[in-house]
Amino acid sequence: MKISVLPILLAARIAMPVTANGAETSVDLFVSHCLREGPKFEATLSKARQEGWAPLAADMAMAFTPVDDPIAIEGWTIGDGERTPFEALVVYRAMVGKRTVEGCTTASAGSDARAAEKGLTGLVQAMLLGEEQGQDTIYKRYSANVAGRDIAITLTLPRYPRGTDQVLASAVAEELVEN
Repeated sequence: MKISVLPILLAARIAMPVTANGAETSVDLFVSHCLREGPKFEATLSKARQEGWAPLAADMAMAFTPVDDPIAIEGWTIGDGERTPFEALVVYRAMVGKRTVEGCTTASAGSDARAAEKGLTGLVQAMLLGEEQGQDTIYKRYSANVAGRDIAITLTLPRYPRGTDQVLASAVAEELVEN
């Protein structure tokens, strides 16, 4: 059973300033870490070590992933929580059928959800596959080809955006085996 991440993001956001460029930040975070070349588990682990990102609690990392039983999962907080809104990055590997997939999720508080969605779909030629509406959230599913990889993208947005929203963006692709 998946845990709702909105209460987690709301709790993490307490007493954090909201930046005017929250939408740009959430889109930039997702594009730079999850979409530029598609999700890359090992490369992201290496970057996290180099950058010294603070580890994210395992239960929080699990709450941000769209899979129930990952093979491997790692997460970090990226923003400092004082000068920037809460930002987290989670990467994972999972089995889908007999295939191994890599995934990458970003979570951003203090974002303009409408602008983030428009910014993302403006940057990536993604085809909307559908959406599901929950009590407080909307899950929009897209398909895109980025850097030669077919990627499934899910945006988790508030049902009633206020301009200072919590935005989750996930990218999942077949594992890239590099030689």
